[in-house]
Amino acid sequence: MRIRPLPRRGDIELRNTRVLADLGPGLTMAMIDALYDELLRRTRDATQGLPVARWTELLVLDNPPPAVLNKRLAVAAIADVRQRLTRPDHVLLEDLSQQLHDPETALVRKLRAGAASREVIEEAQMLRAHAERHRFKELALGAWPGDQAIETDLDQRLLLLARRTGRSYRGQPQPADAIFDELQRMLDASPGTYDRHPLYARDGVLLMGRACAISDECKFDWGSDRDAS
Repeated sequence: MRIRPLPRRGDIELRNTRVLADLGPGLTMAMIDALYDELLRRTRDATQGLPVARWTELLVLDNPPPAVLNKRLAVAAIADVRQRLTRPDHVLLEDLSQQLHDPETALVRKLRAGAASREVIEEAQMLRAHAERHRFKELALGAWPGDQAIETDLDQRLLLLARRTGRSYRGQPQPADAIFDELQRMLDASPGTYDRHPLYARDGVLLMGRACAISDECKFDWGSDRDAS
């Protein structure tokens, strides 16, 4: 049996609310949170397996109609699921775990191409999620500026810094780790140079998370271990 790590609840909630925000760009963060809570409540209620009063009446009939009989579970109805669960490799559980974990984002693929260590990949994912939470919180409070040019200015500054840092480590055998550490060092040393307004509290950790999000948008990479050969 193969075991895969599952994502934390906070990571799942962050991803789900991000999807809802994309589906409803005009919604406030408070409305998105309320919608997400309601969806969770309805999903939880639907999975309790408790029939409503009308179904209780129908199930005790001597000769229930075909529509009711078709709703009853029999061995044949669950044979496929049973077979997949009892196989040695537990393929069903593995498929579900893979869908939930979903590690191969563009950010992760680019870090792997640069031979990033597992520790750096985990830190990059954590920092990006941290920056996203900060942004959503500011949006919910109405503190995020409505002028898109302010956010664009920050992203362009981070992009230029990241690309410049990447060029300086080109050809190294494990460039991603070196680029990651140097980028974090520079953002910690001078956050106000990049976060001028500020959007991310001139916090080097939050800025690094935003830089990881920019990489996830396929705007810069973390080098390639093939360059060293």
